[in-house]
Amino acid sequence: MKLGRYLFLLFLFVTSIGSLRAQVIEDPDSIIVLDIEEEEELEEEASEYDSVIVSPNDKYWDFIRPRNFLFDTSYAPANNFYSIWDTLTINPYRIDLKAMNDTIQLVLADYDDCSFHPPAIGDVTSLFGFRNWGRRQKFHFGTDIRMEVGDPVYAAFEGVVRVAKLSADYGYVVLIRHNNGLETLYAHFSQLLAYPGQPVKGGDIIGLAGSTGRSTGPHLHFEVRFKGEKVDPALIIHFPSGSLLNDTFRVDKGCFKHLYEVQAAKLKAKHVKVPRYVKARKNDTILKIANRYRLSPKRLSRLNGLKMKAKIKSGKRIRLR
Repeated sequence: MKLGRYLFLLFLFVTSIGSLRAQVIEDPDSIIVLDIEEEEELEEEASEYDSVIVSPNDKYWDFIRPRNFLFDTSYAPANNFYSIWDTLTINPYRIDLKAMNDTIQLVLADYDDCSFHPPAIGDVTSLFGFRNWGRRQKFHFGTDIRMEVGDPVYAAFEGVVRVAKLSADYGYVVLIRHNNGLETLYAHFSQLLAYPGQPVKGGDIIGLAGSTGRSTGPHLHFEVRFKGEKVDPALIIHFPSGSLLNDTFRVDKGCFKHLYEVQAAKLKAKHVKVPRYVKARKNDTILKIANRYRLSPKRLSRLNGLKMKAKIKSGKRIRLR
């Protein structure tokens, strides 16, 4: 009996010491919080990976982050452009740059220390711009690069990791703020190899490619941002050669003209009136008609008693609602 009581007390002592040690080394970046935010409303409606943000179980950091690490935000890069250092929110800035009056010249690389490295080695599979997504067109705010699970992903420029976590839409995601004033985002990792506050150089491996989050296969979703707003990466990087187009990049309202198109598309979608009946076109199917009018194929199939992929005779009346 005494031996059993002794072992029980020893177990309580060891577990309490472990808990105390965990509290001592914990820092603000490693607190587990569920943070649900509405970010950049149109992108979320378009499943553009920002909608629901979940902080990660960050045990992987134990292997790569120094003990008692705490980033001093006074050393955050590009503090002439940014006054916020947020390790959970992808876009905490909420700045509308569509009508900016200034022109800002960013130095991406110089001849003394050109630290650029292509974020991934692979074929581009999807560009920045509108694309078909399921039953409707959505704006794709980055460049997708085909990769295999486990392929290395590299930091594009020198800077400091601001966000490294698990997101419901981006999957495992890393966002880096660079010394040149840009921020770059890398999504769908199978494994993160970076932590908030980590300094990186262009070419440092920050994670392994995968297909986490809203993804249909292994690839890297890569974004370039300035003050939270997305910029077409192809304005900066020539992906076929993996090199910069220029050593400098001019930021002006022309970089964000696509936001007007996105806004117009959103307004148009709200005002589209679906007729009660339509006439089928040549080679139409229920699936094609459903996609055209952004309707449920299953519901349309039931309404008309037709199979979703069966060809419909041209001119046949199809009920939509």
